[in-house]
Amino acid sequence: MLLVALIGLSLVTVPAIARAEIAPLSTEDLQEGATDIVLATVIERTVVEIPTGDWIDRQFSFTLQVEDVLKGSHARGDRIENVAAWNRSWTGSPPPPPSGSGHRPLPLEGEVAKFHLETAEDGSMQIMLPNGVELSSRADPSDPVRAGEAAVILNSNDEVQDAVDADARDPFGWDVMLVLLAIPIMVGAMKQPGTARWMLLGFSFLMLGAAVIIVLLR
Repeated sequence: MLLVALIGLSLVTVPAIARAEIAPLSTEDLQEGATDIVLATVIERTVVEIPTGDWIDRQFSFTLQVEDVLKGSHARGDRIENVAAWNRSWTGSPPPPPSGSGHRPLPLEGEVAKFHLETAEDGSMQIMLPNGVELSSRADPSDPVRAGEAAVILNSNDEVQDAVDADARDPFGWDVMLVLLAIPIMVGAMKQPGTARWMLLGFSFLMLGAAVIIVLLR
């Protein structure tokens, strides 16, 4: 009987642990749970990263300019300061332990989004967990920068290398163009008499030589 009870207990607790991720709220739950619902522009967004073991915890703070009010006491044109949100990322070996990953997706500075807000214990406003922000239909919710990850920026050397690689893949580079131009000149030279023939042949040979040099210098 004890063994059966333990097995039953494990069947109950294991799914509970696996469900540590916070389930998205329905539209009705967001509407009912929010103290304020506003359409607002993100004037400022700050992120503070706090390493915690193999986790990176990120604390977000938003400054919002209210464009429209759907619920609550705010008015159009109001500025809401220090609107809080958070998320976390696992940096250790996979798989990560069960844990809520926080707010996702989050808006970027300059974007207009719909915010479902609630009052925190200190009286400030916070975004409802986990999906209290509704992004514009033009926004990409999978952009890792939204979660606080650094954007990938190419330096000048990367750009030069990309240009070289693109040129190397181009089937109509200068070497090919010189060869294509030299051949008809060479054929036409054979139809010319005397000095004109040798001048055109010399010019076509110079073009072919330039093409060979380009290939050797790659």
